Parts: sequence; C-alpha cells; structure tokens
Amino acid sequence: MNNNIKKEITEILNNNPNISINELNKMLHNIVNNQNNVGIDDFEGLSPEIMYNLLYGEYGNNIIKINPEMHLPNDIPIIKLIIYFLNRINDSKELKLTKTGNIPPIIVKDIYNEKILSDYTIESGITKLTKETDVYFIMFMKFICEISGLTKKKNNKLSLTKKAEKAINSHELFEIIFSSVFKKYNWACFDAFKNTMIGQFGNNFTLFLLSKYKNEWKDNYFFAKLYFKAFHDLLDRKDKNSSYQCYNIRTFERLLEYFGFIEFKDKKWNEGKIKTTYIFEKYIKIELYCT
Repeated sequence: MNNNIKKEITEILNNNPNISINELNKMLHNIVNNQNNVGIDDFEGLSPEIMYNLLYGEYGNNIIKINPEMHLPNDIPIIKLIIYFLNRINDSKELKLTKTGNIPPIIVKDIYNEKILSDYTIESGITKLTKETDVYFIMFMKFICEISGLTKKKNNKLSLTKKAEKAINSHELFEIIFSSVFKKYNWACFDAFKNTMIGQFGNNFTLFLLSKYKNEWKDNYFFAKLYFKAFHDLLDRKDKNSSYQCYNIRTFERLLEYFGFIEFKDKKWNEGKIKTTYIFEKYIKIELYCT
C-alpha cells in the first residue's frame, strides 16, 4: 500500500476512533481516487490512472488518437513499402514464394531498389543483398501484411485478401498497420536480446514522451532512461547498456523510423540525437501534455 495512503488512513482513525466501516470505506475510496489522479515523477507527470489507460486502453479512449484527420498514409515509409508490395502481388494475382517460404530474390531486390527504406549493413557493404532474410524491414513488411490480414498464404503462394483490396487506397490502412505493429507484432522478433518485453510494453508511453519533447533534439538514451524510470522492472541492472540498446534498436532504429515518426542527427551505431517529424504530428495526437 502507498505510504501516503497509509498516513491518511492513520490520521482518519486517530481523529475518528468511532468511525463506521461504511464511512471509512467511502473515505478510502476518495483517497485512492485522489492518489490515482496525482501526477507521478516516474511517469513524467502522468497519473497512475492515465498511465493505466495508456498501457491497456484503446486508442481514442486514452490520451492518444491515431490519424484523427483520416489522412491517406502514402507519406509513411513502411506503408509506402507495403502498398508497393501489395500492388506487386495484385498485378500477378499471386506471388509464388521460394521453397523456404520467402519472397523470391528478384522481388526482394526490386523492393529494396525502390529506396523507400534502406539498410545500413547493405549500404555499407557488410551484407550482400541476395534474399529476404538479408533485410530486416523486408521480413518485417511481409510479416505485418500477414498478421494484419492483408495477405493470405495458400500452397506457398501469397495473394491479397478482400480486406487489403478495400484498404489499400484508404485512410484505414494506417490504423490497420499501426495497430498491428503496436498491438500484435512481437517487437523482439528477429533480434537476440533476452528480454522480449522491452520496447513493446509501454510503447504508447514512448509516443507520449516523443510528443512531450517533440521540439527538442534529444539523445536516444534520454528517452531510454525515461522509459526505464517508468518501467524499472524491465531494466537489467547488471547490464543497463544492453537494456538501453535493446530499447533504442527496437523502438527508434526500427519501428518508429520505419513509420517516419522520427529523424536522426549525428547518427552512429545505436547512438544519435532524435526528434519527431511532421509525419508524427500529422498521425499521432496526444490530448494531454504534462509538465
């Protein structure tokens, strides 16, 4: 029990030794409600109630609204890539996969050569582009299409679903992709970090932090420290740097950069300053700003 609540209960009992159970329960209810609506430093000023809704509430029912003006998401890199991929499938009615279930190499190269997104290891020559598994964002794109219900697989061939045909030229595509990434996709997929919850748990809190500091260039470790201040049980205290790297890679270098929500300055391997872009402000609205 919160120490402040204990203190208030003690004061109530000392001042009202003959208080009835019903009256005590009413007072306790008011005390707890008041505590739940008080901003907490560890949550960057958010109250426990707002944080709970941020973690578990639906968009629109918490402080976040996504694409409230219903823009067509054709300026979001990962969605542009998905639209290109869906159109390639649609043009041939279906896409035959390799024996291992991957996108054929020639299609992989065509997707990459659109230069909608790029990969550091490919661009620097560390990795040679020969197959789907050489590029994280292509694996990611294909997987998101599957879990979003935009593609279906039968006899080792991909084809579009009715959902994809309806959404491909609609503002609804943003909500479909965004919700799949933030709620369905396992952010630990394809990486070797031990803690599978880092980054994904509390991902809406990261959006809040970005909105709060949107006009300032901040070191990516600045956000990592605020994240683990709120969710300290996720931090490996014996290897904090590994936890920080895990959060930064999953959150910034991959997903939020794929959406075009952030831009980097002075970027090095897992380091750099970041701030939000016009795309973030266009698609993500935070109704409450705390100081």
